Amino acid sequence: MGGPDPLADPDPPPEEAVAAARELLALVASGSALWSGAASFSEEDRLELAALTGSLSRYADGDRGALDEVDAVAVGRLLDRLPGREAGRALARLDEADHGLSPRELRRLGEVALRDAGLPRRGRGARGGVHRGGTAPGGEPTGSSLPLGEDGDRPLDAVATVREAALRRSRPGERDVVLRAEDVRVVEAEPSEAAAVSLLVDLSHSMAARSLHEAATRTALALHALVSTYRPQDRLHLVGFGERARELSPGELVAHDWHRVPGTNLHHALRLARAHLRRHGDLRPQVLVVTDGEPTAHLGEDGDARFSWPPAPRTVELTVAELDAVLGAGAEVTFFLLADDPRLRAFQALVERRRGVRVVHAGADELGALVVDRYLDRPR
Repeated sequence: MGGPDPLADPDPPPEEAVAAARELLALVASGSALWSGAASFSEEDRLELAALTGSLSRYADGDRGALDEVDAVAVGRLLDRLPGREAGRALARLDEADHGLSPRELRRLGEVALRDAGLPRRGRGARGGVHRGGTAPGGEPTGSSLPLGEDGDRPLDAVATVREAALRRSRPGERDVVLRAEDVRVVEAEPSEAAAVSLLVDLSHSMAARSLHEAATRTALALHALVSTYRPQDRLHLVGFGERARELSPGELVAHDWHRVPGTNLHHALRLARAHLRRHGDLRPQVLVVTDGEPTAHLGEDGDARFSWPPAPRTVELTVAELDAVLGAGAEVTFFLLADDPRLRAFQALVERRRGVRVVHAGADELGALVVDRYLDRPR
């Protein structure tokens, strides 16, 4: 509305970094008395100590940019004079925490990724709807209208609003006011069911080797931003799978180093997805899989990962059995395939035979838009 943008303000330091900065500040203060009395403590050392103390104090008070002024070499030389290793550990914790993404930064990244995925082009009238709060606004219009209530996210029914205002003004004493709040009508929509959604992202090294990992990360951030902003009634579950699968936060996915680890354990990922669907059994189940290869690993009976290249028949058998279990729970499963090779085509032919499975071939540039569209469409 023309006011300041709160997201343009600099982010405050993370709580873990502030705690580490205060610990480091206390250690520096305790050692300053020893340093000041030492003959080897020069005037240059005193200035560096004062600068370090001031920067740490401002950082602990919320100025995240204060550490930009610190001379890393000088800090290391000063901390080497402290007894023990506490200062070094505190500095390492401070550095690690300060370089992590804050929730606000993750939200910014998600909003940019969502815009790149083309959500504004979908519009608020897209099938499945994109609306804040509640479940009712997201459904198909019924053709009727309702008075404006507390839910302000329903589309305005302009024709019904003008009709109500005209009818009211036809009564004596009402002609002076063109439009009243009680005249406003909004579109009535069928209830839209909330969903339990699992997004399974391939973390294998081949994703980075093919330069697909950034697209997969942006897609996950876009979907997370979409659910958080417009469909808070949905329950999004993010799973990364390589040699094993694990539940991830958006920040953990961004921080993933994509190191060379063999295995595409879709079996484990589908098992985690099924557990998520079980936890939210009253919601519509939906699973979205982003991968560039066929499954090459599975979980053994002892819980350890079994990797095989070429894929072992047992891996394929267990993966398809887990997929059948997910489908048996009523889920709609969509595979977004980011590569095209003979083995992946054979796996595609195997899963496409199953009712409830859809396969979409995607490139890096279009992946985000395709995943967002599939999430919003929610085929019945």
